[in-house]
Amino acid sequence: MRKRILNIFKAAKNKKVLVLILLFILIVSFLVIWIFFIEPNLLIVKNLTIKDPELKGIRVAYLTDLHICQNEKAYFLKLIKTVNEQNADIILLGGDYVVVDMFMNKTMEAKEIAKLLTGLKAKYGVYMVMGNHELHGKSIKILSENLKDSNIKILQNSNVRIKIRDKSLTIVGIGDFTDRRHNIKKAFNNAEKPIIAFTHSPLIFKLIPNSVNMTFAGHTHGGQVYIPGLGPLAKPRGYKGIYNKGFYEKKGKTMFVSSGIGCSHLKARFFNLPEIVIADFK
Repeated sequence: MRKRILNIFKAAKNKKVLVLILLFILIVSFLVIWIFFIEPNLLIVKNLTIKDPELKGIRVAYLTDLHICQNEKAYFLKLIKTVNEQNADIILLGGDYVVVDMFMNKTMEAKEIAKLLTGLKAKYGVYMVMGNHELHGKSIKILSENLKDSNIKILQNSNVRIKIRDKSLTIVGIGDFTDRRHNIKKAFNNAEKPIIAFTHSPLIFKLIPNSVNMTFAGHTHGGQVYIPGLGPLAKPRGYKGIYNKGFYEKKGKTMFVSSGIGCSHLKARFFNLPEIVIADFK
């Protein structure tokens, strides 16, 4: 009788272990599917409300780190449609349209990317800077040539004064800090307040003049894979402990860092949904 009872307990224990093993396999399988196949293909609109009387009533869309791969045309047509539906006054493009060294995938040709981007529409303009990935090959040249006569204005260390309804403001585009393509003096030449600045790398924040009302940046992807309690698994060189994603304030200046839309090196995201940033100034 005792032996029979021991066998029953042993069988139950083995069954419990088997259930735990199966549960572990299911959880790992779900995470793999989510991280590599589901989350990178999702898209959210991240709405921000920013208090600034000088810019009150203005709506800005900021898109960064698109990293468009050759098999993602349908996804980006959907993205463009979603952006246009937000009715932003201006659209700012923060760089990294191509992708370099993507595992098991290749970048869409820069010429085709330029054609896709011209589908973006905003009543008061679409403005663009380049990212560090555009430095590889001839991407900057190809994008610039194919957007020359389009609705997109490239602001690479330059600015433009525009009027949105009853408000005049300056849009400043700053070259990428990562590869030392920035020129603050040139970018802000004759720039009058109020000022909205946008760029690729948030490391430029320390050089941004105090006269700037708001700065938008990207580049970090929010770490791409973010583990709650641990933080991002990977961050660009020079970003340890700073500028992951979200709002940052320093000496009266404000910057928002977007986790972006695409991926680099490996198509994977976790707790970093691809995002279209819509900022409403109140």
